[in-house]
Amino acid sequence: MNIFSIDGGFYRFLEKFTNFFFLNLLWFIMCIPIITIFPATAAMFGVVRQWVQKKDSGVFKPFFSLFKENFLQSFLLGLVWFAFALMFYFNFMITWQMSGTVKVVMVSALSFICLFFLMTTVFLFPVMVHYKTRFTILIKNSFLFSISQLWVTVVCGIIFLLTALISYFIPITTIIIWSIGFYLIYTLCHRSFNKIEALVQLNQETQEVQEVS
Repeated sequence: MNIFSIDGGFYRFLEKFTNFFFLNLLWFIMCIPIITIFPATAAMFGVVRQWVQKKDSGVFKPFFSLFKENFLQSFLLGLVWFAFALMFYFNFMITWQMSGTVKVVMVSALSFICLFFLMTTVFLFPVMVHYKTRFTILIKNSFLFSISQLWVTVVCGIIFLLTALISYFIPITTIIIWSIGFYLIYTLCHRSFNKIEALVQLNQETQEVQEVS
């Protein structure tokens, strides 16, 4: 088979590279107003979800459709998350001025809470685009997934950190690295969703059998 043909490996690679590039570009442009970072990120995860599910949906049309669809919820979530981040920041600044045992206890407690906050953040967007649920349930489910799928949370956190570091030290990679990073994160989260859903279905079937018996 000719790798340069329309069915060849080079063509498929080029097509995927182009899709990741345009998705990354759209996300970056839509993040520029700052207040649209969360809706833009939700749209990117939505497009990535379609790719993971093998839906050939393109980039531009689904991105703007998902941006509009998830705008209100993701925008409000962004405000809440930004408020939490500010709260953690100011509390750390205040606590750092303390001394002695009180400082150690307060810093440890804040660090512990902040850790759960960051863990929940890992699953926020994957849960949002996968389940289409209410605001409070979205946050609760994201927290529960982050705890029950701890290894996925850790690996996704590492992927995000590596993506940020690569983007910082090799700026040219910014044109595509974020869409690839989010793709890897959602792929892992998607497997967790399937695993949990399979377990829930198995439990339901087991209960039905027991009830019949």
